[in-house]
Amino acid sequence: MESSTSPSYDPYAFLPFVAYRSLDRSEGEFCYSLMHFVESEKFRGVDESYRQFLLKQDDRDDFLLETGAIDQGGVRQDWVQVRFALIRAGMWMQLVQHQDHLRESLLQAGCETGVPLIDQVAADIYERLMKAHEPGNELRRVVLAGDLGVIDAEIFKTFDHLFQNRMPDEIYVSDEPGVAEMVHKYALARYIPLRVFTSADQDCADQMLAKGTHVFTISVEAESDSSLANRLLQLAAEQGKVFHRFPWVS
Repeated sequence: MESSTSPSYDPYAFLPFVAYRSLDRSEGEFCYSLMHFVESEKFRGVDESYRQFLLKQDDRDDFLLETGAIDQGGVRQDWVQVRFALIRAGMWMQLVQHQDHLRESLLQAGCETGVPLIDQVAADIYERLMKAHEPGNELRRVVLAGDLGVIDAEIFKTFDHLFQNRMPDEIYVSDEPGVAEMVHKYALARYIPLRVFTSADQDCADQMLAKGTHVFTISVEAESDSSLANRLLQLAAEQGKVFHRFPWVS
């Protein structure tokens, strides 16, 4: 007889994953659980020291006590507006990094978490993954790279133009400075799930294109000063993937 018990997921369970980049962690910040990410993000732009303090809580009970006492009046003013996208991005990044572990929970219909809003997020992700099996609705994993010296926030307009018709399900980016750093900031500002690759790895471009579906680079000259960006364009052409270089004019 089949069990009638719904699949469940504990957002407080310690299942560490890497999230968005910070000044001292170019490879992305370490989060012990989904709720470490969620609770700490409440204080982004409000209290950075406390945000970091929450991320470093390595005892579940201590973390629950600490976050249970948070004054919700002291969190970021846009919390209600961003929380769904924020939770969704965190859950997606954790799921990607722990697919085998979460296969029987988040990858199942009707997964319950005990938190209504997180239940909604889990249902939304499950629905998106199911639609990805339909022709024309495949997951869009966009690879972004470019010059090492481009750090102008105006580049966000290029990203907005690039994604005006359809947002990516996930962005693939390296830990390089320049364009890659701006990609990190853009993804964080809009809470787009991000996957970070190590540029020092000789096969970094191959890793990014193993599942990457589109490649876009931004550079001043036809050939970027990022060898990774150049390699990505070359591989994308060889593999028949969608690719384009956007010229950058400061």
